[in-house]
Amino acid sequence: MSQNHSKKNSSKKDPFEQQLFTRIPPEIVATFTNAQLTELKKAFNDRIYKRHFVDIRVSIPFFVKRFYVVFLLGKEKRFKKRE
Repeated sequence: MSQNHSKKNSSKKDPFEQQLFTRIPPEIVATFTNAQLTELKKAFNDRIYKRHFVDIRVSIPFFVKRFYVVFLLGKEKRFKKRE
């Protein structure tokens, strides 16, 4: 219980946890331990905070809907073999 209580207090300061918790039902959030949250941060860290040499994001209106186009350019850092 104390782990979950300290996790909830730290989530007020941590933007990653705040954003994560808004997408997960509260009854599930209550079951996360600090160790689980730490591993989730590690897993998502590379995807969230990467910067690209070129990062162009454009929103295009098309009749009543909007679409977006993203163009990213940067050095390849993924594994050579992709499935």
